[in-house]
Amino acid sequence: MKLDKAAILIKKAALEFDKISNGILEEYDLTTSQYKVMKYLYEESDVRIVDLEKYYSMSHPTTIGIVQNLEKKGLIEYRDNPNNSRSRFIVPSALALERRTELEGIGAELETELTKNLSERERERLITLLKKMMGIEE
Repeated sequence: MKLDKAAILIKKAALEFDKISNGILEEYDLTTSQYKVMKYLYEESDVRIVDLEKYYSMSHPTTIGIVQNLEKKGLIEYRDNPNNSRSRFIVPSALALERRTELEGIGAELETELTKNLSERERERLITLLKKMMGIEE
């Protein structure tokens, strides 16, 4: 089979990313999905389940499962939403805040490993093209 279709190559790149990231994250007892949620929680405040669902285009059951597993690992906690008694915010726990620098460093390691065969210019162009493909404005 020729690898000349964008859709196939994007899927293969995603699978390669999962393979690389799962190998790196295994030593931190995190899955790729759990890591992505933690990274989001480090960068945003007042995060609700629905925010994670929208941002990562995940189903509600998938998101709930990831959050529950992070809670079991002691990496997240819930905080009451003062504007809505039926809603709670998800926040990094004290343990997660202690590990923040370490966990954020993983992102750079993943990026480096995934793009190691690209020049800096090629990497920047790839990012631009992927954003354009997804309709993300610069």
